[in-house]
Amino acid sequence: MDVPPKGWTMPDSMRVELSMPFGSLFKGEEVLEALSECDRVIAVGDVVSSTLINKGVIPHLTVYDRRNERREMKAGEHPADLLNVPETIVENPPGSITSGMFRALKDGLDSRDKTKVRVEGEEDLAALVCAAIAPAGSCLVYGLPGKGVVLVRTDAEVNKAAQGLIRSMEVLK
Repeated sequence: MDVPPKGWTMPDSMRVELSMPFGSLFKGEEVLEALSECDRVIAVGDVVSSTLINKGVIPHLTVYDRRNERREMKAGEHPADLLNVPETIVENPPGSITSGMFRALKDGLDSRDKTKVRVEGEEDLAALVCAAIAPAGSCLVYGLPGKGVVLVRTDAEVNKAAQGLIRSMEVLK
């Protein structure tokens, strides 16, 4: 997927479309059982990644920003901070997909080893990027505030749909 030099920004007209689950919706920890069938787990968001790590599920890729509903966590407060895996730190403003975040997520997904990406800013669209580029058979898990946890099993169809959504965004100038 070609990435514009600065990335994309989400127009307000897409907010409703992107607030819908992209996969199966689970309540709380129900998702843990479904993950046993996954080749690789991708966790996006602080609550989801914290829950998985605290339950002994170490994702192949953990994406977090140390914020939960606008509350900032200190370094070391998030379970992902304690993971002894390579970390990439990227800047990404809310409602955007910067080329830096896209590249960090791609590198993490391409890695044979577990990795983590800490976003300074907002990781609100990281799940969409992961859905667009994750290898088939991966399980993407992300939170949908007030609704639950979404599990997406990636395949060519999911990749194509997510790529289409990203391409319909505005290019950052």
